[in-house]
Amino acid sequence: MKIFALIPLRKGSKRIKNKNLKKIKERSIYQIVLEQAIKSKLITKVFVATDIDNFKFKNKKVSIFKRSKHSATAKAQTEIVINEFLKSNICDYLVLIQATNVFLKAIYLDKALKKMLENPKFGSLVSVVNTKFFIWEKKNKLCKSLSYKLNKRPRSQDIKDKQLIENGSFYIFKRKNFLKSQNRLHGNITYFEMPKESLFEIDDLNDLSLVRKILN
Repeated sequence: MKIFALIPLRKGSKRIKNKNLKKIKERSIYQIVLEQAIKSKLITKVFVATDIDNFKFKNKKVSIFKRSKHSATAKAQTEIVINEFLKSNICDYLVLIQATNVFLKAIYLDKALKKMLENPKFGSLVSVVNTKFFIWEKKNKLCKSLSYKLNKRPRSQDIKDKQLIENGSFYIFKRKNFLKSQNRLHGNITYFEMPKESLFEIDDLNDLSLVRKILN
């Protein structure tokens, strides 16, 4: 059973220059996540897909995959680099890990992988946070509730644990299924719950500041 992990990194970033190289507690953002992937007991090999010149990371479990310019543009979907990688690398399962969520732990990866391996009916898996927030949609200067009917407002303690928020940490899927669907999420989609703090993905400077405060 070959289980590969893929961590896409690119040198261009509009909202935070060289975002993946920013440091938290003296370690680069990507390094925090990469170290957890290396610690996984079930992941066979970890690949960093990057266009960063002379990128190096010394560990026998880590290899560098040179991503194309096409897959490294600001508007390119991550599925493009996944497709590039899987066409030339054969594995049973791929774990797509996003470096912008530094709350990843090796134990989460292994528990999620076991869930997939023990349930063949699952096509893919997404990491999430359980929430009881009331979700509203904004449109122009107005908004409308997506969580409840206004004449039947529930108490927060009465909300059932059915609402999940994708936290952008990791995804798991079979290689052969991705090559057919060209989508990281397909088939019967299951989930792995992570702690509430993992909801904070680093996307801009405010996120970076907040995450640093949480981790400190």
